[in-house]
Amino acid sequence: MLRQIREDLQKHYYDPTMHGLDLDAQFAEAETQIKSATDISQVMVRLVEPLWRLDDSHTTFFPPNRALLVDYGWEMNMVGDVPLVFRVDAASDAAAKGLAPGDQVLALNRFQPNRSNLWQISYFYRFIRPQAQQHIVVRKPDGTERTLDVKSRVTKKPLTELADLIDELSAVNKSMRHRQVAVGADTIVWKMPGFDNPDAVREQIGHAGKYKSLILDLRGNGGGLVVALRELVSRCFDHELLLAVEKGRTKETEDRVKPVKDPFRGSLIVLVDSRSASAAEMFARLVQIEKRGTVMGDRTAGAVMTSQFFPHSVGLAAVAFYATSITVADVRMSDGRSLEKTGVIPDHVALPAPADLAAHRDPVLARALAIAGTEVTPESAAALFGEKR
Repeated sequence: MLRQIREDLQKHYYDPTMHGLDLDAQFAEAETQIKSATDISQVMVRLVEPLWRLDDSHTTFFPPNRALLVDYGWEMNMVGDVPLVFRVDAASDAAAKGLAPGDQVLALNRFQPNRSNLWQISYFYRFIRPQAQQHIVVRKPDGTERTLDVKSRVTKKPLTELADLIDELSAVNKSMRHRQVAVGADTIVWKMPGFDNPDAVREQIGHAGKYKSLILDLRGNGGGLVVALRELVSRCFDHELLLAVEKGRTKETEDRVKPVKDPFRGSLIVLVDSRSASAAEMFARLVQIEKRGTVMGDRTAGAVMTSQFFPHSVGLAAVAFYATSITVADVRMSDGRSLEKTGVIPDHVALPAPADLAAHRDPVLARALAIAGTEVTPESAAALFGEKR
């Protein structure tokens, strides 16, 4: 697997210099450490480390099946520079132990989460070392601190085919769907979980065309298919424009998008947060560059590159599937700038407070609706889609 990872990197990574990284030294060190590893988790860490040292959001390793799926029952995200609990499953041990939305995560096991390392922590505990129990230190919205030992739901689910690995990697996005809610006579809110099917984009924009204002909620949208991004751009702008320039190993490619015959011409407000990544960031930045509308919320993830998925297998009688994701092109917006590591700075920074999350309020959406001409309370904004945040 280590040899295959290196081969994928050397064949496909967009920068043949590897940002000056000494591959010989890095992979030799990884090989030595693998030989002295005492458990499979240590092996998996050593396999991914040479890729992590590139500090590239889209270059990583998906290890072979370990026959276990872990559901932690809760989720944290960055709000500004603070890691907050965003979601807790009511039926989970996390809820039973008192973990709740709005709690600030001071420590998770041996890590102190921040904007720089949260994605690695999430990756580590999902793919490398799933935990049957987590040790969490939180600060409640009232300022009190609590230490919790939270049990996870662990189920056995062997991945016997390559399709099983792909399904497991995309399981989070598959559980989500596009939703729209009209607020008043003139405004519609579109909650877009990901850039998946261009047909879905056409359908949603078709509904939005009946309204004067569209609030496009890209919070939590981690990106997806370029064809879906192009579809959205073609239906929100009335002129041909340069979406981005992709700089690969041997050539640069301009990605230009022409408008459809009758694009949406109403006012546009785009909501983003720290989870908005890749295609979501590109669309938000394009709205800013073209002065097409207003971007509101939190600074985005800063994870904008073009990557390819390379699946592999190992073993004879028992076959295990694994994969690499390799960045094949750097992406520059039409203003010549990269969003990688910097993200999109909203025109209007608007963040929920810990107390807002605890009370299931959405002040960001409420503020966007007010700009669009409809006054609602943060409580009503959070309830628009019939769920608690």
